[in-house]
Amino acid sequence: MTKRFSLTLLLIIAALMLLVGCGDSPIATVAPTVTPALTATVAPSPTAIPTPTTIPPTPTPSFTATPLPSPTPAYRFGEEVATLQGHTGGLWQAVLSPDGKILATASADKTIKLWDFASHKELKTLKGHAAEVRAVAFSPDGKLLASGSVDKTIKLWQLPGGEELATLKGHTDEIAAVSFSPDGKTLASGSKDTTLRLWEIPSGKELAILNGHTNWIESAVFSPDGKLIATGSLDYTVRLWDVATRKTSSILRGHTNWVLPVTFSPDSKLVASGSKDANVLIWEAATGKLRYTLKGHTEEVRSVAFSPSGKILASGSEDQFTRLWDVVKGSPLASFKNGSSAAWVTFNADGNLLIAGLGNGLTKIRYVGVS
Repeated sequence: MTKRFSLTLLLIIAALMLLVGCGDSPIATVAPTVTPALTATVAPSPTAIPTPTTIPPTPTPSFTATPLPSPTPAYRFGEEVATLQGHTGGLWQAVLSPDGKILATASADKTIKLWDFASHKELKTLKGHAAEVRAVAFSPDGKLLASGSVDKTIKLWQLPGGEELATLKGHTDEIAAVSFSPDGKTLASGSKDTTLRLWEIPSGKELAILNGHTNWIESAVFSPDGKLIATGSLDYTVRLWDVATRKTSSILRGHTNWVLPVTFSPDSKLVASGSKDANVLIWEAATGKLRYTLKGHTEEVRSVAFSPSGKILASGSEDQFTRLWDVVKGSPLASFKNGSSAAWVTFNADGNLLIAGLGNGLTKIRYVGVS
């Protein structure tokens, strides 16, 4: 039994070996061994990478302006800068001090008011005259103010305080004009009594009485060079007086009615006059020749004033208009309505402002910028 089993086992093994070694037996395909790819392991960096942040866009620069000193306000030509109110009567004159800081106004309310020209504020009221104050004038150094009145007197006032220093008496009728000589040593006054009088300053002594006009004197003014005095009269004439000789040097005839205001150009070469005939005439001081007749006003011309350059003339009238004229060409430039008669006109020192004293008691200041 044991031998038969062993023989059978050997036959099975031999058969298996025969099957494996047979040439036409199928060949087993062996797949190549694939080595798995190694995955690289990156060690973390010891320095932490910052988390990205969003960078905002660069803003547009903004600047805060540095405050600058306020410049002089810019005004349009002819625009009103200020109106001064305080008098209870109409104005006769409005004049600036030589330094341009003080404005003096003479009124029918018997007073003189002093104004701070920069701020337009009233500084002081001078009282002492017994009737209308028709004329005022500053001395060249600005330390004295002279005033002439319907009460037939001239008063001298100390500035800046406004103390009354003296009362000059001599005229026999109302005084319409006062003017200081350029050196401040002499005061001229014109009156309804038809005389031109000269007074010593500061003593107040009467120096001379000049006769020649046949009707009252409405205006009197020294030339800037101090050689002449011009007077305007209701006798229809302008007279020029030689200061050295105290005699009439020429009589200017051309107006057909009362001559009211007269004034000299800054270089003393021209004389301008206004009249009840509504005309403004410009004369040559040296020869007395009439250069221009300026027409435009419809009622009497109450005041005339040259600009600082002498190239522009301003005139004020009962027709309520202030007018500007080209002196070189003898032609009109502009006109401004005031709402009342313009009793007096004048320029400030640089010609930027035109000042008009009005019959309703107001003073109007306009920008003109004419130099």
